[in-house]
Amino acid sequence: MSGLSSYLFSTLSKVGGIGGSGIPDFHYTLGAVVEAYSGQSIWQLHHGQKSDNSKQEASIFVFDKTRGNSGFTTVAQNALKRMRTLRHPGILRYMDGAETADAIYIATEPVTALSLVTESENDDELRRWGLYKMAETLRFIGEDCKMVHGNVCAATVFVTRAGEWRLGGLELVDALAGGDGQQIYRHFASAVPGYNARMAPEFETRKWDAVEAAKPGAVDGWSLACLIHEAFNGNLKTLSQLDAQGRIPQSLWPLYQRLHQADIRRRMTPGDFLQSASQSGAYLDSEFVHASLFLENIAVKEQDEKNEFFSGLHTLIAGFPQAFCKYKILPELLKVMEFGGGDAKVLSGIIHIGKGLDEAEYAELVVPAIVQLFGSNDRALRFSLLEHMDSFIPSVPAAVVGKQVFPNFSTGYLDAAPAIREATVKASLVVAPKITSKTLNNDMIRQLVRLVGDPEPGIRTNTLICIGKLCTAKEGILDLDAGGINENSHRYVICPAILHALRDSFPPVRSAALAVASACAPHWDAVEIARRVIPTLSPLLIDSERPVRVAALKALQTMVTRVEAHSLTMPATTVPAKPANADTGGSSSGRAQAVAADMAAASMAAASGWGGWAVSSLSSTFSGALSLAASSPSAAIAPTTSQTQSMSAPPQPNPLSQSQSFSSSSVAAVAKPTAAAAAASPSVAKSTQSEKAPASGWGFDDDDWDEGNGANDGWGIDDEEDPWDKNDSTVGSSVAGNPSSSQKPAIAFSNRPAAGMAMSNNTLTPASQKPATLSLSKPAAASKSLSANRTNVSASQTSTAVPRRKGLGAMKLGGAAKKPAILDDDFI
Repeated sequence: MSGLSSYLFSTLSKVGGIGGSGIPDFHYTLGAVVEAYSGQSIWQLHHGQKSDNSKQEASIFVFDKTRGNSGFTTVAQNALKRMRTLRHPGILRYMDGAETADAIYIATEPVTALSLVTESENDDELRRWGLYKMAETLRFIGEDCKMVHGNVCAATVFVTRAGEWRLGGLELVDALAGGDGQQIYRHFASAVPGYNARMAPEFETRKWDAVEAAKPGAVDGWSLACLIHEAFNGNLKTLSQLDAQGRIPQSLWPLYQRLHQADIRRRMTPGDFLQSASQSGAYLDSEFVHASLFLENIAVKEQDEKNEFFSGLHTLIAGFPQAFCKYKILPELLKVMEFGGGDAKVLSGIIHIGKGLDEAEYAELVVPAIVQLFGSNDRALRFSLLEHMDSFIPSVPAAVVGKQVFPNFSTGYLDAAPAIREATVKASLVVAPKITSKTLNNDMIRQLVRLVGDPEPGIRTNTLICIGKLCTAKEGILDLDAGGINENSHRYVICPAILHALRDSFPPVRSAALAVASACAPHWDAVEIARRVIPTLSPLLIDSERPVRVAALKALQTMVTRVEAHSLTMPATTVPAKPANADTGGSSSGRAQAVAADMAAASMAAASGWGGWAVSSLSSTFSGALSLAASSPSAAIAPTTSQTQSMSAPPQPNPLSQSQSFSSSSVAAVAKPTAAAAAASPSVAKSTQSEKAPASGWGFDDDDWDEGNGANDGWGIDDEEDPWDKNDSTVGSSVAGNPSSSQKPAIAFSNRPAAGMAMSNNTLTPASQKPATLSLSKPAAASKSLSANRTNVSASQTSTAVPRRKGLGAMKLGGAAKKPAILDDDFI
């Protein structure tokens, strides 16, 4: 049964059938076999990946115990042991291992054997750096660990994706001395394939005492020489090939010869080689090697050294191998940024390397680091990220930006440092195309609007500019999400913010607000523009700053154009149309109301000029018919031809006087005299006549307005030099029905219709020969009158329009009226 179980485990391990990996306590899944490596080692090299969700890539070395003798199993077990216990940057990185009854498994970082690397892929700078790392690793094993590797060659050195060399093949690693002579390299060296072609002379002669007496690392000096030869001239077949220089550089050849010494006592150790080859002008003295060393030891460098190195890093990177930059320099720079030791120069190097990555590599190497960097609380780091957003965010997937980057990015809007807030505003234009329309309208726009009231004027200005660019994104400035900024954000969020900014005390803010208003006008409601925007914008037309005035004028023109376009879509009127059968049907009262409405409209149209007065709802204030006649010939007016006939007719009885009410719209229509009538009117002789009358219904005393003796009248002005009469134009002196020129014609205002004149609220009746009186009709009683003095008015002093006098003038309660008062404007 044990044989069957071993067979099953061996078979399933190759196909990965048990527990994901098919190997107990081994967390990696075997992949395809690297056939080209077969026969170069006791191990079979496989591609592999981690069994969990990370799917981390790995290289898996598999040793089949069923092949070969027990010596092979011993060296394989020793390799697993040393891989677990020896840790150094130059040693192949161990990740996992397991041993079963049939096999041994070792999982390491993904690598390729140096023997499989073509000459075109073996860059000279990478070769320099690789030899440096191997010499340093062998020095560590020999001098620090007091051990012997004894198996350094192209088949046991592996190349990472970055092009760095890693030392493997730890099958023969053991202590330099002690162990009672049971060191692995003494007894099992022959188990390593091809070992006879590179075996050290002391191993071939088995002079173990000389090995123990030699300087630590002297044995591996010979192995290093073999590696140098294979790195330049290819794989070794025989020991005699080591004597040929081949393509080994001349600067390296002397050092190689010292490593290739047959006498172990004169042989150069790896540590001595490293020191000699790194001197100025030597083979390992190069910028690439120095830069790589600095990055590996950057954690212990001083800040001044870091600043000096990073200042020239951008230039160095341009000449470095692309693979080395992606997988070696980039991770080191990201570590520096992560722990707060980097600045804009470091970030610039990261961005420069990222440009050479494809989408998958960028997502694998750069995106996770960027997401992590945005979560940092270091303001210097965040400021560097914000300043260079346009260099790396376009390559970050939109889903990553929306869910992982933007939440940390948006905290910059509320940061206490003004520099962070301003940099966040500027970077918003880069982030906006990567977020959804919902995030744009609900989060970003509202955060920007909040900054319109920021204490820093520069931030307020830049925020408005940013909002303007976002609002015009649909015109091609930005490639936003299909929805972009919606109408609700335009109307309820952006518009109030712009109106607030128009009143800002900082002129550039006002100019920016005007520019944004012009850009957003097509998205704003025309009614809001007319009611709110234009009134707020108008004062800026006379702003103290000329650029603001110019911008205000342009913005106002844009707003007016927008409102004008909207007005063309509005109906001509909101008054409902009159039914076609309104005059043919209905009661007589309805038809009368329609006629009255038409006449009222005509009266309003006539009142819009200077030819007449429109007085409405005056008589409704009093309980009698109001009749106002001129008390003197001071208001002689030549009637028009259409009025002559109606004025000459005798007055008709007033039916309203017996019904205790009068018309609610008694109006005095004053006709404008023509120039001909004014030119033909003779002078009117001055006459005085006074007549006392009892107190009228107004409750005024019946005292005269003026005694005609030159004293001041009720207005405080002498009748001879009344300023109201000086501007009057000449009017006719005769009125139809009263041709006598010795008396001043007057017009009586009455609510009784004249003969031959259409019934209306406004009528003109000829004045009587008696002085004009102001009468009120009372129910079942004779109307009382107020007498007024006649005044002579020169024809040259009359006016084409009756002068207005504000208020009820001299109508004093408890006293007699001096003159008829002109009605107040408020009643018109």
